[in-house]
Amino acid sequence: MGTVQASTSSERIAQVIFKYAAKINQERDIAGLIRLNADLARDLVGAERCSLWLLDEKTGQLWTRFAHEIGEIRIPRGQGIVGSCVARGETLLINDAQSDKRFLRSVDDSSGYRTHSVLCVPLCHEATVIGALQVLNKPNGFSEEDTEVIGLMAVYAASAIQTEQLRREAETARLLKHELAIAATVQQRLFPEESAEMLGLGYAGLCRPAKVVGGDYYDFLKLPEDGFGFTLGDVSGKGLPAAVLMASIQILLRALLRHHTNDLSAAIIELNDALYRSSTAERYSTLFCGALNAQRNQMRYVNAGHIPPFIVRRNSNIERPAEADVPVGILPCHPYQQHDIRLEPGDLIVCVSDGIVEAQTSNGELWDEPNLESVLRECNDLPVKQIAGNLMRAVDQFTADAEQFDDMTVVMIRV
Repeated sequence: MGTVQASTSSERIAQVIFKYAAKINQERDIAGLIRLNADLARDLVGAERCSLWLLDEKTGQLWTRFAHEIGEIRIPRGQGIVGSCVARGETLLINDAQSDKRFLRSVDDSSGYRTHSVLCVPLCHEATVIGALQVLNKPNGFSEEDTEVIGLMAVYAASAIQTEQLRREAETARLLKHELAIAATVQQRLFPEESAEMLGLGYAGLCRPAKVVGGDYYDFLKLPEDGFGFTLGDVSGKGLPAAVLMASIQILLRALLRHHTNDLSAAIIELNDALYRSSTAERYSTLFCGALNAQRNQMRYVNAGHIPPFIVRRNSNIERPAEADVPVGILPCHPYQQHDIRLEPGDLIVCVSDGIVEAQTSNGELWDEPNLESVLRECNDLPVKQIAGNLMRAVDQFTADAEQFDDMTVVMIRV
């Protein structure tokens, strides 16, 4: 039953993203973007309503920057469930609001709405809580999976709020700089937390953008039946549009991988179709997506136009799965193919972005794939995080004082 429910949830999330992706991509007005974010947050978790609360430093009150079906509400700072969320800076999941002592009944009394369940996530900017994103009344209550989705939406909502405020108080140049900083923060929040050992694996990821905001993206994901998924992609473009595209890919691909655990080609086909419908021609992404089975002796993968991975065997021999396809978001209804490779204990899987293999000196000399393979052979006995660090340092030593011209990203998984 749990598997069926997870599949249904993944399908619903994918459908919601399909519905809103094009609208958000085309929206230029910040107020409209905030409203669409609230609509998306509500529909992603199947709630009835969503509200976005901000802290008014002048009055000390919390007020609704946006709320479905009601006008502006103001409450004293620290009161109510939303006030507790903002004061503590913590997510609150309450599926019996009426019996919670923090619940502020006066809001229901004034609006005529009856609140049953609440999921409230703090909005943060530069480590400061500026408000909260709150969704209300989901049939059968909210779940921990909902907190992950709403937490990610809170990052985007906070970014939109800060952009709107800056537009009111600063010149265009300062706004652009701030938007890049916001995009960089969003990008860093997308990268997963690492663990030295998990599910019988050692894994690590490092990303160093060439500019304030890069286009590289990676992710690790625990899959059903003790599977383990990972991705490394390179999104076209830079700045906030690239960061938003990366965020869309992360949310959608995570849902699709949980649904199509044993069929990566189906997941990438759906991802490609969604990006093609919702993005412009210059918005696309190369992507390598792999999934390891519970026994860790097989890797299924789809390579959408990305650099082939390096499979470093225990004896330091290196294999390069050559199968590759077109990047996602370019061609509609493209039939991506899944491939398989056998793994043995001790094998190391290495994926890199082109900023690694195309790094160059000030004279234009390239640090190419043979150099990378040499480092991998020399460091094969080390922990994955240390290998990743050594690889980055080797590139830096080669390029010396030359400017980094492209994002540098590496993902490593040790069986």
